[in-house]
Amino acid sequence: MVVALTTLGIVLVAYGALMAALYPAGGFFLVWVALGAALLAAARVERVRLAICVAFAAGAIAVGGLSVLIATTAAATPPAGVDCLVVLGAGLRPDGYPSETLRFRLEAALAYLDENPETACIVSGGQGFGEPLTEADAMAEYLEARGLDGARITKEERSSTTAENVRNSSALLAPGATVAIVTNDFHLYRALLIAKKNGLPDAYGLAARTNPLYLPQATLRECVAIVKEALIG
Repeated sequence: MVVALTTLGIVLVAYGALMAALYPAGGFFLVWVALGAALLAAARVERVRLAICVAFAAGAIAVGGLSVLIATTAAATPPAGVDCLVVLGAGLRPDGYPSETLRFRLEAALAYLDENPETACIVSGGQGFGEPLTEADAMAEYLEARGLDGARITKEERSSTTAENVRNSSALLAPGATVAIVTNDFHLYRALLIAKKNGLPDAYGLAARTNPLYLPQATLRECVAIVKEALIG
């Protein structure tokens, strides 16, 4: 037991350090460090061992259940010929270039748009803290640089949350238009739930991939976000 707790604690702290180096935005890497530290404490201090192990097991069960829900849409693809894609924004690098997560969304959108030349595209995202331009501007530039006709792109530049992405983008759609939400596999389940409550109840999903190294962190963050959405909306 002590060896197992020590080993797992070291692994979690090391993963947190790796996330701090590669994906520091938001400071979520500290969760891994805290979890690892708790397991290391459980390995060394017998009187807290049972309580920490029970709490850790309960959390793992909850995360496992939510991860199953996330997985239900993690490979979603819309039917051919939807009228419009709505690509949800994500962070930009300091130079204004799309982050890795956002590039995966844009590449998924490009692949669909190449196969469906009648489909239009809304790129949705405002200008976040430290970003030199709006996410919508950066997304449009990325798509056009890869050959997509700018006439197929509409920019929605005011949103700062997924709910705003959906509401503001739905206002730009023609009545009765079919639409697919484009976001990363870990985010799509919650994005579609939000879409149902914010003007796009019949939206399809188009799942973009995620860096496997980042996926554990992304999934854990998403589990927290799903619980928050359920509790406070």
